[in-house]
Amino acid sequence: MPKTSVPQRLVIYGAQGKIRGVIENRILRKTICGSLHLLRKPPAIALDARMYDRYRPYFDEIEITDTETGTVYRAGAPYFDKRRFVIERGYGKQYALPLSCWSVERPNEPQLRLELSKGL
Repeated sequence: MPKTSVPQRLVIYGAQGKIRGVIENRILRKTICGSLHLLRKPPAIALDARMYDRYRPYFDEIEITDTETGTVYRAGAPYFDKRRFVIERGYGKQYALPLSCWSVERPNEPQLRLELSKGL
């Protein structure tokens, strides 16, 4: 099945006009404030279901950046589709994926620091 064509950069706005995410190069990118938006029980990251369903044809990967720590969480959209669960906790229907299912890149990991220092 051919992929849905998408503009080079697609900005996703929420109901109040705030930017909720950006799709670039078939990657859905969102920023979160981890202390507020990471689920604690169970540990997971949740995305608004209506937004996800509406824009799903336009992305193949998901990248979430925690602005407090710089940690980047990545998952393939097909993987997210298979492993997600639904929650409703007063913010409308959301799809959540356990933190253990995300590929995690922390900015202070030794390997990343080593790779960055090699480029200098």
